[in-house]
Amino acid sequence: MTTLRLIIILSLLISSFSCTEEFYPEIDDNASILVVDGKITNELGSCEVRLFRTVKFIEDFSLKPERDAIVILHNDKGETEVLKESEPGIYHNSTNLIQGEIGQTYWIEIQTLNGENYESIPELMHSPFDISSIYGEELEVIKEDGSKENAVGIFFDAKNPDNTSKYLRWEYRESYEWHSPFKVQTKLSDTPTEICYPTNDFNLINVFDLSDFTIKETNHLLTSKILQHEIKLEHQYLLDMSLYSITQGNYEFWENMKAIHQSNGNLYDVLPANIKGNISSCSDNCEVLGYFEASSVQTKNKLFSKNEFTVDFSDFPEECKKITIRVKDPKNRPDPTKFYILEEYVVGVTLIFIVRRVHCYECNLKYPIKKPSFWP
Repeated sequence: MTTLRLIIILSLLISSFSCTEEFYPEIDDNASILVVDGKITNELGSCEVRLFRTVKFIEDFSLKPERDAIVILHNDKGETEVLKESEPGIYHNSTNLIQGEIGQTYWIEIQTLNGENYESIPELMHSPFDISSIYGEELEVIKEDGSKENAVGIFFDAKNPDNTSKYLRWEYRESYEWHSPFKVQTKLSDTPTEICYPTNDFNLINVFDLSDFTIKETNHLLTSKILQHEIKLEHQYLLDMSLYSITQGNYEFWENMKAIHQSNGNLYDVLPANIKGNISSCSDNCEVLGYFEASSVQTKNKLFSKNEFTVDFSDFPEECKKITIRVKDPKNRPDPTKFYILEEYVVGVTLIFIVRRVHCYECNLKYPIKKPSFWP
């Protein structure tokens, strides 16, 4: 499951700060921090390391790919493998000389193009958690405006069979069958399609601590929620998840990231101390943030439909409601690549258009027409 976990979280950190007093410390415009987001699992060819560089904290915080680095994977058998840069800043074990094995220890070395050297703390790959079941339950959610809405939550149960692993992390994504509710006689695209398969990744931090549990088993952990006004369950809805067995250090890293994102702290309070992870620099002059994770993983998915629940879900997509657009200049007509004009008229000096989004007639104009590769 591909996610830019650190990138998204760091972006959220910048956009969500709400300090009562602004503080701008002196900082070199050229100063930057290497961001490392990597892991190896017990799946074939699973080692991936993403390297990015922060650029200008104050004026324009951004992350740029760290290209042409040398990234070396090690294990405790004395084996090494140089990872290949498959995309800018993204490195994989293309030759599969080293495979992730439960009970083995892994770490990486990084040498950047400008000669900086970094190394991760060795991580032991613990035994996996089994996903015992994935199931839906009806619930009521409180929305941001304080109103309540019926919904279905998708939960899972997990257990570590040998009762030795203590920490878990999960990622999930959804896909569902979407039908265009309207038809039009004139084609809007070369290959008009009425059935499509939207896919969403949920870039959230989901971790759980079982260290105090005698039996390493837990139930009723939440993944996605489908609200009553959504049409995701109208036909087929697929929840696909990956469950990782992680180390205590990895758990603490993601807990710190989660706490920082939910706080009102300042970026300069948290970057140096709390979220450096398990990557260290060979020089005091080089800053680095991130984690290289060794984890075992189990994946599982399940299909759902609205017939399994009593919630009266909507059968019409809100995104396909009529929209009114008002313009003064005739040159500013609605973009035909985005809107289909149902009606137009003039009131005084104002042109009024009644439109609907084009994908409501041909869903291929917005959504994929093929089922994703993880669809069963």
